[in-house]
Parts: sequence; C-alpha cells; structure tokens
Amino acid sequence: MPGIDAFFRDDPNEEAASGMFRSQDMKLVSIAFERDRVKKDLLALGSLGVVQFCDMNKDCLSFGKENTRDVRRCEGAFRKLRLFEEELRRWEPASGWPIGQATGLAHKDTALEDMERSLDVLCPELDNEVRRNNELTQNWLAYYEGFHVMASDNINVLTESATGGGLHLLAGTIPSSKVGIFERLAFRTSHGYCKTSLSPLPPPERSENLHIAEAGSLLPEAEVQRHLFVCVFHAQNVGSRLRKLAHSMEARIALDDATSEQQRREKEKKNYDDLADCSVMLVKSKSSIQNLLINKVCPRLRDWEHTVVVHKAIAHTMNMLQIRAHSAIAVCWVPACKIPEVKRHLRSETLLMDLDLPSHVMPPTYFEPNKYIDAFQAIVNSYGAPRYKEVNPAVFTIVTFPFLFGVMYGDIGHGLMVTVAAAIMILMEKSLGASRLNEMVAMIFDARYLLFLMGLFATWYGFLYNDTFGLMLSYSESGYQMTSPENTTLVNMTHSSFVSFGNQGCGYETRTNEAGVEYIWRQLCQECGVNHSETLDDLYSPPTFGVDSAWTMGSHKLDFFNSMKMKNAIILGVIQMLLGLVLQYMNSRYWKDWKHIYFGFIPEVIFLSCTFGYMSLLIVIKWLTPFQDACGVSLLETMVNFFLSPGKLAGPKGDLSLYPGQAQVQVFLLIISFLAVILLMLVPIPYIEWAYHNKSSRQGESSSLLPRRREDEEEMDSVEGRSTNSQFMHGDSIANQLFPPPAPHFDMQEIVIKQVIHTIEFVLGTVSNTASYLRLWALSLAHAQLSDVCLPL
Repeated sequence: MPGIDAFFRDDPNEEAASGMFRSQDMKLVSIAFERDRVKKDLLALGSLGVVQFCDMNKDCLSFGKENTRDVRRCEGAFRKLRLFEEELRRWEPASGWPIGQATGLAHKDTALEDMERSLDVLCPELDNEVRRNNELTQNWLAYYEGFHVMASDNINVLTESATGGGLHLLAGTIPSSKVGIFERLAFRTSHGYCKTSLSPLPPPERSENLHIAEAGSLLPEAEVQRHLFVCVFHAQNVGSRLRKLAHSMEARIALDDATSEQQRREKEKKNYDDLADCSVMLVKSKSSIQNLLINKVCPRLRDWEHTVVVHKAIAHTMNMLQIRAHSAIAVCWVPACKIPEVKRHLRSETLLMDLDLPSHVMPPTYFEPNKYIDAFQAIVNSYGAPRYKEVNPAVFTIVTFPFLFGVMYGDIGHGLMVTVAAAIMILMEKSLGASRLNEMVAMIFDARYLLFLMGLFATWYGFLYNDTFGLMLSYSESGYQMTSPENTTLVNMTHSSFVSFGNQGCGYETRTNEAGVEYIWRQLCQECGVNHSETLDDLYSPPTFGVDSAWTMGSHKLDFFNSMKMKNAIILGVIQMLLGLVLQYMNSRYWKDWKHIYFGFIPEVIFLSCTFGYMSLLIVIKWLTPFQDACGVSLLETMVNFFLSPGKLAGPKGDLSLYPGQAQVQVFLLIISFLAVILLMLVPIPYIEWAYHNKSSRQGESSSLLPRRREDEEEMDSVEGRSTNSQFMHGDSIANQLFPPPAPHFDMQEIVIKQVIHTIEFVLGTVSNTASYLRLWALSLAHAQLSDVCLPL
C-alpha cells in the first residue's frame, strides 16, 4: 500500500513526497545563452516563473555591473508612472477611467525604448496642463475670496462703529479650523485695540452663475471651507502684528487698507467679472487634462507598467550572469518536473547542462502555485517558508485555519453570509479577476477559497453552538419539557446548571441529600402520568445535535458557554501542538536525523502529554462525571497543585479528586515530565555532538559531516556562490565555485547553550501556547456577546 507521500506526487519518477506535501525536486543547471539573444531567452524563461538564478557576480559592486544602467532607467520610468497614477486619482471622473488591459507589448525587444519616448513627450505635456490648472485655481480662489470680502457688510458695520481718525482695515479669509485661535490671538496681539468680525465664506455651489458653481465643485473641500475676517484698528504697529499673525494662520489677505465704499464696489464688480472668466477657463482646463489622460495614458498604462516590471527583472537577472565575448553563462535552480518545459522555451542552440549538487547546499523550496491553496501558502510563508523537503504546513492549514476561525466565529447567520459572499466571488472569479480592483478588494478576492471554508466552518460551529445572530434555534428537540409560554414555569436548578420547564400543576420542593447539598425534587401530579419519585436529572435527555435551545431562557447561560468554549479551546490547542510535533517527527525521519527523534520528538511528546495533555483528559473526565455541586471540581486549582503541590488534592472548597488514585498518578506524571526534559532532552544531544566530533577528529574527518538538524544548518544553507574573474568551466567546477564548502567549525559551548535555550523555549512555549489558545474562547465569547447586545437594535 502506498504511503501518504505518494498521494502528493504527479510523476511516479519523482522523489517521494515531491509536490505539495513537500517541495518539488530541484535541479541545479547551467545554461549557456547566445549573448545577442539573451534578453529574448530570459523573457521566455520569465514567463514560466519556475527558474531561480544564482548570482555569479556577487563580488562586483552594483554600479560596476553591465546592466545597472537599465535598472536605473526602469526605476525612473516607474516613478513617472506613479505620477500618472496620482493624476488619475486626482482627476477621476464619476464614470471612472477606461484603463485598457496589458496586450503583451512588454515582450518586444524595443518595448522599453518605445515607452521612454512616449513618457518623454507625455510627462512635460501633462505637467504643463497641471501647472496651468494650479495657477487658474489660485487665481480663482483670489477672485472668489476678494469678491466676497468686498461684498461683506461687516466692513461697513465696523467702520461706522469705530471712532477717531486714521482708521485701518485688514480683511481676508482664514481656514475654518483656526477661527477661534485667530480671534483670541488678534485680541491679545492688539491689546484690545482691534475690532474683529468673522463670518463663514459662502460655498461656491450657491452661486447664481453656473460656471462659478461648477468651477467651485472642482476644488478640494478644504480650500473653500474658510471664514471671512475683518479687522479694524488705528495704530500702524497693530497692523503689522496682525499681518504676521494672519500669515502664520494660513490666511489670504484681500484688503489691506481703508477704502471708500465706492472703491470697494468697483473692486467687487471687477473680481466678479474675473471670477466668471476664470471659472470658464478652469472647467476647460480640467476637461483638457481628462482628455489627455483618457486618450494617451489610459490605453497604454497597463502595458507600460508591465514593461517596467519585465525589463527591470531582465536587467537585474543579466547582472547575475557571467557575460563573455559571445555567450552568457547562468546557473539556476529549476524544478525537476519543469526541465522539459524550460527546454521547450529555449532555442535548440542554447546549452543546458545538469550540475551535481554539493552535499552541503540546501536547494530552494518550490511549491506549484494554484488558486485553491495560494492563500493558505501565503499565511504559512508570512511566518517562514518551509525548508527544502520539509513538510508543508499549508496542506494542514487548509483545514486547521478555517476550523479554528469557526471556533471563534461560530454563528449560523454570520457564517452563511461569509460563505455566500465567497461563493459569489468564486462564481464570478473570471470577470472579477480581469477587472481592476483596489488593494483591499483584491486581497479579499485572492482569499476567496479561504473565506469560503471559513464561512462553512463558522456555520458548522454555529449549529454546534446553536447561535444565529444571538438567537438560539429549535432545530433539535429540547431535552426539557416545555409547554405554552403562559403555562410555563422556569426553575433555576441548584444542583446543576440545567434549565427545566414543567406544568404549573406539578409540585417542586427543595430537598437535602446525605452530603448536605440541596437539590430540586419534582413531585408530579397524576395528570403528568410520570412516577413522582423521579428527579429532574432522571427525566433529562440531551438533544440530538448542538446545544439545547432551552439555554436561551437559562440564568446560567453565560457561565455554561464560558466553561464549554474555554475547555474546548484548550483541547483543540493541545491537539494542534501535538500535530506540530508529528510534523517535526516526519521531517527528522525524512532526513534520517535519528538523534532528534529519540532525544527531541519523544521527550517533547512525553512532556506535552503528561502536562497539558493530562489536563485535557481531566476536562473530558469532568464532562462525564455528574456533580451535585453547581461548579464541581476546579480544574484550575487541580493544575496549580499539579505543578506546585504534587500529590495535594485538597482545595479551599473541598476535595479535588476526579477518580481514585489521582494524587499518585499526578506525582508520577510530573516526575516523568521532569525526567524527559532533563535526561532525554537537555543532555544527550550535546554529548552526541561532542562524541562524534572526537571520533571524526581521530579519523581525520571533518566534523561538518555530522548530520545536523535543519535549523542547525542555517550557516550552510545561506551560503551563496562567490564568483571569480576567471572564466567558468562547464561541469562540476561551476557548482563548487558558486557554493564553496563552509569551514569546519565546532564549539561545544555554543552547542550546549543552544540546546539549553531550545529546551527552555519548548517548556515555556508549551505553557504560553496553551494559554494563547484561550483566545479562541475569548473571541468566541466576544462575538456572542456583541450579537446579544446588537440584537435589540
């Protein structure tokens, strides 16, 4: 029978586990391009997206490489395209921009030169139009504010109220947000010898002139949300201080001296005429800019962006090649299953040769991308990409991530909403994928399959929690006897957290058992037809599926859900941590790293199982054990005593035992956990490393041949090739010069410290991760409580 790895392989000739479960098999190849056609060949390889080039010129400075100039050209073109994007956002019409799709012009040899010629013509033309529009905007604001200042009645009111000669005026506009500050500072600056009047600037949309109203709608809202101010004073020195204050407050002064009313009326008329003419020109300027962007930028913008990305990548890749007189030599990583496809995209004259991979080199990781798993792979890669041939956690994340989301977000209504929204995106993925989406919507669209599973699991857990927008449904028969609402009596049980309903004709009384605990006794009348000696617990039967809908009337509903969700979160957390240890075992077994199986995986499983695995077992035992006390045994006190007072089962509220011999079992588990950490996890691996190093030294071998754990090989894995100025020879010498073996290194002190840190991190991480899984309970509780709060609204 084939193993699990066989189910993740497409080609039976591939190495076991190659595919999605583990990285594709990678080959180190050397490619000899013709120098005149190297760009075309790189374009063909770039369209595949499966080739990773090694830098053969690492010792050269970046500005000394041959194609650095092309990289700078692409960066300059990219900055110009960003300016186009800004202008498109600024001048976007209500109907949106008719931006065309990329047509593949980026793959032409002269695409970069053609784009640069177009940008050299368009950028100055657009810049002149924008500069002209900005000048018209400033003139329009000056005319508009000047017109309203001259037409303001506050000037006449202040001048008539002022006494004495030598009257001076200062009037203009100021941002509305600084009106209060300006008024107070004007009073303090003038020492009270200044009269100030403030009024809102009328919005241009109210203008009777349609051109003025249309032009005003083109301006940013902050430019027209201003206040008119008029200051009347006598002393010249007060005027100079007020002018400085006005300029510091971003004021625009329209009147700076006392004038007669006739002069103000003449200026008012002139400003109005200039404003009307400027409004017409401003509207035409906007139309000219939009026509320029629609006719010359929008049709080619996507092609230009694609051209910049493609040709910058080509220039950057060519800087990694070793350029000769008539050829260009490249060393690159290619998935073994993609080598035939790479050969098909190269011309027959191009030479491609497999290289023997040095034993100390770790190839890069490659997983075949697809739309179903890309979102899950991105989540895993955000924490760290798996090393070559390590188990891919994204395969398990397909289930675990949406499942844990369902635990936190369990709600039938909300889960169905997420499921339906994701299903719509899946059904419309062709049209949505072809359209231009903003960053947020594009991110949601890329995660549509992830959201679909999250919605399904949220709906599933909503049925388990019996929660629909904060309401409980009766889709499963309640275990309690319920009659009509007017003939129903709610009884608060004292010996359990159950809620019970019964007929008013039935009698209830409180009794005390032998242990002194009160409980409810149900004495049924003859109309019920039930033996009156039965208690309520004897009559109770659990519902077929999910939480009993009778809890919607229970006074202990919150306590019940808190306890259930918290314990459920701890059990799920322990199971997922055990899954992580199993993946660690699979990686060690694949690399035949037996010492980390016997002295890493086994003691870690023992410690986790004997501590928090045991706590999960106690949770299950408590669920299956009936208690006459409402709370039963406190598991928190039990676990605290487990670590701090081994063998003690007495708490403030009485005995904490759940089964016979519990004290002896807990002492035994604690001793086993301690011995697993100290004797199996902390000591053996440094000793084995030291012994192997001594044996290798006596035999004249390098200690670097010792099989080490993947995370111990970071220095070896990160080694990149060092190119030389000499000509590379075909064959294994290329790989040897690119990836020289690391110098032998052995430091016993470093190994011991690293093992101690790893041991401490695992022990503390076990406690921390278990506590972290309580977030599942906390977020689920928050969601349920928010639903309850919002339900009446």
